[in-house]
Amino acid sequence: MQNRQKGASLIVALILLTIITLVAVYSIEGSTIQSKMIANSLFSTLTYQECRNEQESNIRFYNADGGAQLETLTNLKDSFELDEDGNPMLDQDGNKLPSSLTVSGDNVFTKQYNINPAKSDMSYSWSYVKEDNKFLGGSDKDSESIVTTYIFQNDCTSTFRFSTNNQSLAVAVEMLAPPSNP
Repeated sequence: MQNRQKGASLIVALILLTIITLVAVYSIEGSTIQSKMIANSLFSTLTYQECRNEQESNIRFYNADGGAQLETLTNLKDSFELDEDGNPMLDQDGNKLPSSLTVSGDNVFTKQYNINPAKSDMSYSWSYVKEDNKFLGGSDKDSESIVTTYIFQNDCTSTFRFSTNNQSLAVAVEMLAPPSNP
């Protein structure tokens, strides 16, 4: 009887070793998934912050020196996207597509002006939306005003590793109205 039981302890030990190995593999797999989730959250936060910093840098740039750079934006107001033949492109409703100013790569402001340049691949664009004088504070929009408010949209896309963040920011720009033609 004793000879028949010598292999039983080996089988029990192998079964216990297999169970312990499976538990260890599942716990390592769970911690790997958690590490990936934490990295995704970190990269998402990084791309969000870099996009927001880029948008704020854009606004500071166009407002610098009393708005000396605003002409670049206001030139978008009367320009349209053109096709290969030089004709304005139309949207689904037949309206002309407004032109946009698109910047990417090393030309983004945060890569040029910050001590800690952006780590992500970033691009942004400015596009003209509409003229809207209701943003003028304390004035009557029905009265003659020499100030006109233009609404622009700033779209930013930031990508770092496997995380991408897109943000849009509306910007109201007050400028002297162009003289009216009699």
